[in-house]
This record gives sequence, structure tokens and C-alpha cells, in this order.
Amino acid sequence: MHPGRDAQPDMARTPRPELPPQPVTLKAAIAVWLVVSILFLIAAGSFLVSAQLQEQDRFGLIGLGVLMAVLALLQLFLVLRLRRGKRSARELLSTVGVIVGLPILVRSTPGLSVIAVVMLVAVVPLWLPPSNHWFQKISPKPQNKWVRLVSRTVSPFKKR
Repeated sequence: MHPGRDAQPDMARTPRPELPPQPVTLKAAIAVWLVVSILFLIAAGSFLVSAQLQEQDRFGLIGLGVLMAVLALLQLFLVLRLRRGKRSARELLSTVGVIVGLPILVRSTPGLSVIAVVMLVAVVPLWLPPSNHWFQKISPKPQNKWVRLVSRTVSPFKKR
């Protein structure tokens, strides 16, 4: 506090509430996503090193290396949020896994196909029943706004 100013209460952060223990399925998903992120970082480094050694496809390899590095960092960020129980992290990781994993798998690039399979497998435990129950306990999904609106509407067909 500064002298001469009105006394203000201390603006300390309130501690985060304690989360219930994570189910095994969620712990497995977090571990697999960490492995996927590390594999993407290795692939990014491989593309960037190849770009330095080749003249022909240098800009394409640099672009792929940067893209892989950005995806790896995004996945690491989302895994950290997932550990804190953020429902949006689960949804975004699933979206990234499907949008990035399926095209790589369909194209069947030898080294990246393994990463794509691991990424698609990592999506599955995020949506298994134990994980769903844990997320429902942590942050219950809000009721749809249309359902709320209909429930507040007076209807002649509604039982009273």
C-alpha cells in the first residue's frame, strides 16, 4: 500500500480448487499426446535439418518444419490445459487429431503415418466413459440456450 492513499484490500489470487483424481484413460491420453508432441518436434527438426542440406526443396521443407513445430507447441499447450480439466482442450485436441491425422494417414507418408496413427489413437481415450464422467464432474456442460428458452416459455400443452 502507498501512504496517503485509501487502504485497499490485498488483491492476492485465490488458490485453484483441488481437482478430483484423473481416470486412467485421461492419464493415458495425456501421456500419448505428450509423445505425439515430442514426435512432431522431432519431425520438425528433421525437416529443418533436411532443408539445410538440400537446395531443391528448401522452402517446402522449411515450411513443413515450421508447421510441425507450431503444431507440436499447440498440442503441448492444449495438454497442459487438459491436465487442468479444461473441456475446450479436449475438444481442440480431438479436432487437431482428426484434421491433421487423417490426411497424413490417407497420404501414407512413411514416417509421418506412424505419428498420425498414434495421434488418432490418442483421441479415443479422451472420449471414453471414465474421461467423460471426470469432465462432467469438473465442469458440467451448460444447458443449451434453446432448451432453457423452451423450459421458461408458457405453453398450453405443458403440465402444471
